[in-house]
Amino acid sequence: MRQYINAARLLTKIKMLRSGRNRMSFVVVEGVTDYRLYRKIFSQETCEIIIGESKSNVTECIGGCDDQRLEGVIGIVDADFWRLENKVPKSDNLFVTDGHDLECMLIHSPAYESILSEYANRSKYNRFEEKKKKSLKMHLLENTAKIGYLRWYSELCHLRLRFNDLDVSRFLDHGELEVDWIKLVEQTLVHSKKEHLLKKEMILREAKALADSKHNLWEVCCGHDFIELLCIGLVNVFGEYNAKNLFAGNLEGSFRLAYEYDYFLRTDLYKGLDEWQRKHRQYEIFDTKILANII
Repeated sequence: MRQYINAARLLTKIKMLRSGRNRMSFVVVEGVTDYRLYRKIFSQETCEIIIGESKSNVTECIGGCDDQRLEGVIGIVDADFWRLENKVPKSDNLFVTDGHDLECMLIHSPAYESILSEYANRSKYNRFEEKKKKSLKMHLLENTAKIGYLRWYSELCHLRLRFNDLDVSRFLDHGELEVDWIKLVEQTLVHSKKEHLLKKEMILREAKALADSKHNLWEVCCGHDFIELLCIGLVNVFGEYNAKNLFAGNLEGSFRLAYEYDYFLRTDLYKGLDEWQRKHRQYEIFDTKILANII
């Protein structure tokens, strides 16, 4: 039934859940992985997390709540390219992740070091950084951003290129962990079944020109792509024995498990949510007892 969920049904669902629970707060998130993380963050007694199934569902649902003045309902979505395009909605009840998406928020936290401590061979990892003359995180960020720029270019030009289930290994040098621009564009066009409909040379030239404009790479980089590259690196280049059977899905799960409550308290997202809660004291989204022990 999930494919039939839309913003109107979400709004109806929230109204039904609110019946008789006037002090209950509701947080609408994009998907199940968001739910798995945020249920660690928000109070299970005073806050209910609802999966919206898409970013557009969440934003439209919050817009409907605003229009109908339904209080105590907020939405959290991935920023994606909104900040780069100055398109962040002005609703006081809609919040966006730090960086491009939730996964970037996890990677850009101390959880990253916990993952490396668990899966990386420190000697191999250090040799790789010495070879590249930069940190592993920066190397992966720069190469993941190439995919991010192509994603962004596709959006800007309404190309509808398909990135879901794109096989990263087809355009990545597994030893150097470097993305080949030409192969990236070629494989994305093939994956999108548009290799005969769009001009590869023009897309390559203009996507690279967009990359040359210099942006905050944490806003460009898709966290799923970063974790794909990191996973390949752990399996093929600098991982310990326990990394040999890793795949991106369970590595993302490891990031969520390694992400601690106090890491979230350092984010801009938390600051915005905390300010919202201070303004709406009848609705409690955070467990005040847990916060009291951390802050």
